[in-house]
Amino acid sequence: MILPRTLLCAVLLLLLVSVLSKGKAKCSIVEILRQYQAVIFDELQNLKNLTRSAETPRRGRAGPACLSDKEQKILLSISTMSMSLRDMVRGPWRNPEAVAVMQVVSNTESVTKQNCKKIYKKSLSTVTEKPPHRGQGNRRKQLKVIARTVENLVTCWEKLFSLHSKDWDT
Repeated sequence: MILPRTLLCAVLLLLLVSVLSKGKAKCSIVEILRQYQAVIFDELQNLKNLTRSAETPRRGRAGPACLSDKEQKILLSISTMSMSLRDMVRGPWRNPEAVAVMQVVSNTESVTKQNCKKIYKKSLSTVTEKPPHRGQGNRRKQLKVIARTVENLVTCWEKLFSLHSKDWDT
């Protein structure tokens, strides 16, 4: 017969291990990049093509979006920028650019949520600013902002991808 104290210690030990293992869940960057390569890359290229007419010539880098070399921070930047893009096209817009933005955003959110819940939850709390009011004359200005954000998003994805280039040599 098992002693009650031994059984209690075993149960407590199992509970402790399960609680600690949940808190240390890591993001699957390789899986995120696979899904990016399969779906999001093409959607981002389509979005870049749609917003290309609004672009202004860029000098130097694509912006301060991904200055970090840490995967978690780059992924947080990607997630935050995606949510900002979503906020930019909220409302009555149903043009091709808005549809393309929503495809990129929904797939990025889905991939992040599936493979890195910690980053997804953190990015939900990071995006707090409201998008500016869109009037009829603001469409071109809005497209410029979207184009810059998309360019920064592409830069971040490329940086994350380059950090894992060794994983793709096989």
